[in-house]
Amino acid sequence: MNWEQQYRRLVQLSRTLPAYPEQARDDAHLVSGCEAKVWLYVDSSDPDAVVVRFDSGSRIVKGLLALVQQQVDGQSLTAIQAFDIDTLFRAEGLEGHLTPSRANGLRNVAKSLHELTG
Repeated sequence: MNWEQQYRRLVQLSRTLPAYPEQARDDAHLVSGCEAKVWLYVDSSDPDAVVVRFDSGSRIVKGLLALVQQQVDGQSLTAIQAFDIDTLFRAEGLEGHLTPSRANGLRNVAKSLHELTG
């Protein structure tokens, strides 16, 4: 898949993100170190089925977050701790297509996710 096809796919995926809880759209839920604003909400009240929600103002970032969400939403705390963003990049063929700043921003998202579920 070339980058143009991948880009269209990510924009389509951005529309699949579940609604983000409005009460969590605040500075406490912002992920630092991201090029675009990214909000992360985690509800781990059930450690075997953690609820993970993301939002961003950027459609391409939302598409990338949708890929992450597909891997972690509804998973156990243990499974989320084992999640590796670089493995996801490779599996989705994104390694050479993401700018370093976007890739680092997504690594910050994964780091925040690990911290909130650890």
